Amino acid sequence: MLLMITGDWHLTENKPERRSDNYTKAQELKINFIIEASKKYGVDIILQPGDLCDKWEIKDKFKTRWIRILKKLPNIACVYGQHDCRYHTSDTDNTPFGVITEALGYKILSSKPYDIGGGIYLYGAGWNKPIPKIITHNDFNILVIHKMIVMDKLWDQQEDYQVAGSFLRRHNFDLIVSGDNHQTFYYEDKGRWLINAGSLMRNKIDQEDHKPCVFIFDTDSRSFDQYRVPVKPFGEVFNLEVAEREEKKNKRLQELSDSLKKKSRIKGLDYKQRVIKRVNTLKANNEIKPLTEKIIGEVMGN
Repeated sequence: MLLMITGDWHLTENKPERRSDNYTKAQELKINFIIEASKKYGVDIILQPGDLCDKWEIKDKFKTRWIRILKKLPNIACVYGQHDCRYHTSDTDNTPFGVITEALGYKILSSKPYDIGGGIYLYGAGWNKPIPKIITHNDFNILVIHKMIVMDKLWDQQEDYQVAGSFLRRHNFDLIVSGDNHQTFYYEDKGRWLINAGSLMRNKIDQEDHKPCVFIFDTDSRSFDQYRVPVKPFGEVFNLEVAEREEKKNKRLQELSDSLKKKSRIKGLDYKQRVIKRVNTLKANNEIKPLTEKIIGEVMGN
């Protein structure tokens, strides 16, 4: 069976701050490439590992537009990312993700294995969800997950991430398709693969070297081909003059941040502890709703 592996799409009606082109048209061209490639190579199913949409508050005309375009695609199986959810919780009700996936009949993967035929089963772990346990042994098992998995730390102070090699060794899936990390990489261990296609769009100024792509994976041979998604030169779609000024500003802020780290910790400026203290005070006075407390807990990492 042939699987097309994609990354985060981040469909949006809002142009990123540094993009200077028609961003809506650019998104449509990328999706059209996926549509045509899936037909050309006879793809059986497309795997999308979350952040299908960039925000949960989007006008109805946005949903209508993308339903019209995406209905040209064959089967899609996906999970949700934090950008697909209300307030970055696990709530996808009344969101573009919920409307689009329901309208087009996309399969939302979960801990229950989804049989796509030929002894191949799909499992899913949306954002902030636990890793499913494999119950279809002696078959070809695939995990689609939205979680920050990296080859190496993306920045020195990065936290809450998993390293690809150790993650693949700990979870005995034949293929793991991950999203959330916008970089492209893949890792192999004894014939098992972890593939992270990265973001479909270049929406940040630090993505000058990023080359959007998709993978087509053959479950029989356990091999894949990587296909570059056509893009315009970076300087044609990003305002580099503004970006240069921004880079200098960020450098000054980083220097300030580094200087503060060298000094003693400033009492009372632990943001997370201040939020917890405030929530506890409101709770003691019966001034906070349980749902509000739950959302704050999820956003703050419980």
